[in-house]
Amino acid sequence: MKKPNIILFLTDGHRAEALGCYGNRLLQTPNIDAFAGEGARLRRAYCSHTVCMPTRASIFTGRYPHCHGVWANGITLPTDEVTLPQVLAEHGYATFATGKIHFEPQQPYEKYAPIVDTPYYGFQEVHLSENRRGVEYVRFVEENFPELVKHVAGDGETPPGAEVPRHGLPEDAHDLQWITDQAIDFVGRQAQSDAPFFASCSFHELIPPCRPPLTFMDMYDPDDLPLPEAKGGELVGKPPYQQACYDAYLRRNTHPDEAKLRQVLATYYAQASFLDKQFGRLMAALEAQGLADNTIVLFTADHGLMLTDHHIWRHGPFLYEQVINVPMIWRVPGETAGGTVLEELVESVDIMPTLLDLAGVAAPAGVQGRSIRGLLAGAAGAAGRESVLVQDRESPELLARGIDPTGFSILGIRTADWKLNHYPGRPYGELYDLKNDPGEFANLWADPGYVPKRMEMERLLFERYLAARDPLPVRTHEW
Repeated sequence: MKKPNIILFLTDGHRAEALGCYGNRLLQTPNIDAFAGEGARLRRAYCSHTVCMPTRASIFTGRYPHCHGVWANGITLPTDEVTLPQVLAEHGYATFATGKIHFEPQQPYEKYAPIVDTPYYGFQEVHLSENRRGVEYVRFVEENFPELVKHVAGDGETPPGAEVPRHGLPEDAHDLQWITDQAIDFVGRQAQSDAPFFASCSFHELIPPCRPPLTFMDMYDPDDLPLPEAKGGELVGKPPYQQACYDAYLRRNTHPDEAKLRQVLATYYAQASFLDKQFGRLMAALEAQGLADNTIVLFTADHGLMLTDHHIWRHGPFLYEQVINVPMIWRVPGETAGGTVLEELVESVDIMPTLLDLAGVAAPAGVQGRSIRGLLAGAAGAAGRESVLVQDRESPELLARGIDPTGFSILGIRTADWKLNHYPGRPYGELYDLKNDPGEFANLWADPGYVPKRMEMERLLFERYLAARDPLPVRTHEW
């Protein structure tokens, strides 16, 4: 019997609540909502870090950041790390990636830079849409929409490293549609092959400023959008880094006022709806090629986003639910019952071993995640995790706010009802009673009445952290 095909649809900065099937009554995501009705939706899925490169490295290696070595954006994934596409390719899979991979630091668009060499971390075919390897997308626009090149590659006067104002694009020229087009083309070619395939279709843009196409720009009225939660004085009693970040926003005039924030949210919602359209296009192509019944599809995100909840803009380095809780929806033909909703705790490191399990391939040495196949299938006795482990270190998010990140480190442990954030070497931390304070407003770390609970959670954190250091393959990189 032919092994199952696999599609991983991976978004960026996607809050779990930014989908209709996760309870958002305003946001229109009909294709993903319908997909959730056909599979298993996990409400308590957690990423391993707060920013892109570490979380994506964890998804594709099944290992935690302090083990695979990508501890912040800007740190290249070591080539000796064993990746999911590499293992699948070794077992006869055609492996493919389109859009954002982010195993290496991003660089400015460069018109004549080389297209990525393959194989690339195990991917046999790659079509990137950002940084210097995104020249393939730039050339597409150059050939088909020459008047729009300045919107995707700069006008020749854009300083190196500066963000290109990619706005005002029609759908046919938008990078999200181009990314999906590559995946649809690949699926069509693979329909004629006897080999199974693994396709990663991933996007950059749910990180503000979002740039939806013209047809989606006015889809949401800014005045209709609910504002994030932030209470006056709530940063008192929180670790000083949080107040320092907020002060830096105000000092640099980068903390949006209500009008600006509503505009940002409107484009965030619009882009999410356009992303949903792309997901629907890929699922329709899968169906049209007669492949849906033998293709595992996973929809998830690398991390979430704050959007000024708790007075914090963007995402890391803090471990609030808005950042670390990600959407995760699985459709496994013949195994997942439609409309299943799971409350068990799972981690992004569990993705690689689960997909390998479903493909009938053993996980290699060093993989620290564990298969949740039984949980997805509703097998008797199947369980999630008792806790999830999250971390950040010397975050560039601090540096972007003018704060020296040297020495900054945070390790978090979350159980069903409690969360503890430990700052190594610092006389402060965070402890939240999630059952009675799901918004994480009351920090109980310094409360004498909660010292026993704090010590219990600290022991659990250190046990999980130390256990995650073993087993390890031979490593040649420094950290």
